[in-house]
Amino acid sequence: MDELGPLAPHVADAAATAGVDESAVRETMTAMQADVRAYPGVADIVFEYRRAFEYDPLVRRDGRTYFLLVPPHVWREFAATLDASAAVLAAARAAHDRAFTAGTELGPEERGDWEPLVFVASS
Repeated sequence: MDELGPLAPHVADAAATAGVDESAVRETMTAMQADVRAYPGVADIVFEYRRAFEYDPLVRRDGRTYFLLVPPHVWREFAATLDASAAVLAAARAAHDRAFTAGTELGPEERGDWEPLVFVASS
């Protein structure tokens, strides 16, 4: 399985829509997933988010894939650690959005102010 799991099929369209190189989006998303897996780990970060937020951010878990809705500041925190342009980050967010919608069937109107984030744990 691609290390991006259910995010992988959405990278090309998100990159094309944003007008950025697909490989740059894929590299950014791969780095983000690797960072989460390495520290503190997907299950641990989901646990921390559960303690930090006023609600459980985990919408669905499908095997190694975690579909979360998080406050907007979480994406800003990831963006600050990734070496990517604003356009590449926008494409990465769009890929997460598309994968989240496909994996949960929750569209933007049902999410309120919270933003989709999809993590894939290592095997």
